[in-house]
Amino acid sequence: MLLSRDYGRLPVGNGHAAAGLSAVFTPDAGATDAVDAVVAGAAFFTTAFFGAAAFFAGAAAVFAGAAFLAGAAFFAAAFFAGAAFFAAAFFAGAAFFAAAFFAGAAFFAATFFTATFLAATFFAAAFLAGAAFFAATFFTATFFAATFLAATFFVATFLAATFFAAAFFAGAAFFAATFFTATFFAATFFTAAFFAGAAAFFATVFLAATFLAAGFFLAVAMLFSFRFR
Repeated sequence: MLLSRDYGRLPVGNGHAAAGLSAVFTPDAGATDAVDAVVAGAAFFTTAFFGAAAFFAGAAAVFAGAAFLAGAAFFAAAFFAGAAFFAAAFFAGAAFFAAAFFAGAAFFAATFFTATFLAATFFAAAFLAGAAFFAATFFTATFFAATFLAATFFVATFLAATFFAAAFFAGAAFFAATFFTATFFAATFFTAAFFAGAAAFFATVFLAATFLAAGFFLAVAMLFSFRFR
């Protein structure tokens, strides 16, 4: 049974066929081995080329995703920082104009009531000139002192309240802006880290799958090469 098998190599003379040899190393057999080696080398280089192409494509995708996330984080941080700055400026301006308005209202009210009182006092003093002069002078001086002290007290109280209210709102706006900015930066950092880790994981899985697929196809190519010898 073994003597009748043909391996694709023709027997030659010198008694080889008579000796029952059906596989003899001839130039035809060397050519067949060379063709098999060329086919195996082509399969290996094809697998290496596609594996390298897949690796560089995955690396380019990872770097592009990281650049996109970094740009998005930068523009989002700039947007929120600008919004916080304009909000703080708005609240500070509103507090300043409110303080100026109330200070002006208090000043004009004090001026109006003082002028009214002075006019009334003048006409009353002129009418009651004589014995009422000293009484009017005394009460006028007393009223002026009380009016001055009361106006000073209320103006000082209003200015102090306005100052503390403006300081409170400015501090609240500053701490709120700082908190939201810090929260955004932290969320951006962890999100970027998560996406970077996910990209690295998927790239690793993709490269592993590519390597296994290349190994599988190379093994199949080698198996078929040995099968059809």
